[in-house]
Amino acid sequence: MKFQKTKKSKYGAKKTTVDGIVFDSKAESIYYLQHKNDERMTMQEKFVLMDKFRLNGKLYREIAYKADFVFRNEANEIIKVVDVKGMVLPEFKMKAKLFANRYGIPITIAKKVARMNMFEESAI
Repeated sequence: MKFQKTKKSKYGAKKTTVDGIVFDSKAESIYYLQHKNDERMTMQEKFVLMDKFRLNGKLYREIAYKADFVFRNEANEIIKVVDVKGMVLPEFKMKAKLFANRYGIPITIAKKVARMNMFEESAI
C-alpha cells in the first residue's frame, strides 16, 4: 500500500490517502488497514448527540459526532465505536459523554504506539 500525504493539521496529523480514502491522520489509515477486511466495520458514521431545537425564537443546530470506525454484530447492533486519537481534547470528551448517554456505549479511543503499527485501546 502506498501512503499519499496531503496537508498538515493544527496538531501535527497529516492527511493520508489509502485505497482512495482520505484519512485525517496516518494512524487512522493504519487502523483502517488492520481492520478493512472486517465486514462488520463501517467508517465515518454520523451520530446525533443532541437534536436541533428552538428557544426564544432562536434555532440551535444539532450536535453531531462522526465516528472514525463503528463495529456491529450479526444483528447489526453496535458493539464498538472507535476514534483514533493522538490527543484527546476537551470538546471530544464532552461529545464522548453525550454519545455514551444517548447510545449507551462508550467510545473507544485507539492511540497508536510510537514507531509501531499497534494501537492501545481504552474506553472514554
